[in-house]
Amino acid sequence: MEIRENIERHLNVLCKEIGARPTGSEANHTAVEYACREFERAGLNVLRQEFDCMDWVDNGGILTVGGKAVPMAAAPYSLPCSVQGELLCVSSREELRCAPVAGKIVLLCGELASEPLMPKGFVFWNPEEHREIISLLENGGVKAVLTVSLSPERFVPVIEDGDFEVPCAVVLPESLPRLCSGLPAALTLNAERRPAKAANVIAIYGSGKHKVCFSAHIDTKPGTPGALDNASGVAVLLALAEELSGRELPYRIEFVLFNGEDHYSNPGEMAYLAAYLSSPSEYVCAFNIDGAGVKGQDFVYSFYECPEQLTSSISGFAKKAEGFKQTEPWPQGDHTLFSFSGVPAISITSAGIFALANSVLHTENDTLELIDSKRLETLVKFLLYSV
Repeated sequence: MEIRENIERHLNVLCKEIGARPTGSEANHTAVEYACREFERAGLNVLRQEFDCMDWVDNGGILTVGGKAVPMAAAPYSLPCSVQGELLCVSSREELRCAPVAGKIVLLCGELASEPLMPKGFVFWNPEEHREIISLLENGGVKAVLTVSLSPERFVPVIEDGDFEVPCAVVLPESLPRLCSGLPAALTLNAERRPAKAANVIAIYGSGKHKVCFSAHIDTKPGTPGALDNASGVAVLLALAEELSGRELPYRIEFVLFNGEDHYSNPGEMAYLAAYLSSPSEYVCAFNIDGAGVKGQDFVYSFYECPEQLTSSISGFAKKAEGFKQTEPWPQGDHTLFSFSGVPAISITSAGIFALANSVLHTENDTLELIDSKRLETLVKFLLYSV
């Protein structure tokens, strides 16, 4: 029962007392300091790995077409602007290559608004077609960019990139008839990019030449309490650290709370990659926890660059535990950081988590009511037995 109570205590602090924790924000600093204190209280050696980042502030704005307001939201990390002019709708790369976009406000729709475009600096996966779209917009003299939301109900951006040098906003599909009416548009975005600092939390238990790493990310998107994404993962690792006290292990345990998984440039991940993952042979394996603990759902785990002996061992533990199932590998998440570097990685999340992507994750709906703390206690015990 004590494990469960500790999990619930951590969840309440992160989601209710602190709330949204975007990288570099004051709330993010508060969350980092809380996690450091909790690791230290459990007897671990704690390091704050500081790095530069961007904090972004959205002070609202307005879009009008033909003098009438159209619902919109600034794309995260957008530049500010106050522009007006012809509104040009573009629906394909072929059309964008030839369109007279200079001096215009350009609306991306159709296939150009069918998936998120990778940020310019994202090193792990960045398709050529995404890079071409961004280049055509930045080099074409565009005044501003509008993108049709990836969700019909809320503003989900196609472009979320603090390195994108054109002001950008998101509109809903229901506004398309007016936006494509040929009427002139005016867009004001009162946004601000602020230089900031943030930190990963790295906590060490024990000693030894090799290590097992447990990771989760402590940051959130703006405006969300981030219960599933990813207070639950942080709470599990803090509770696990408390349970290690007095145990003797043949290797050291490293806890990493990444700060930037929901930030466009993944600054915490990149800092950790540069400082730690140049020596992948040091790792036995890495477990990453994200989106765990959905009520009524099993845990699912997947393997990345794992030798057969490790997969067999973890699968054996999972069969003895209640509610753990293996699933196919998936690319989104901090486990990719380890596998990209040649470190055997195991990702743990909830079954059905991707069905919550548009309605819950990254929104104000990602609250504690979704989480089963008793199931998270089971996950702590599973990880404890795994080491």
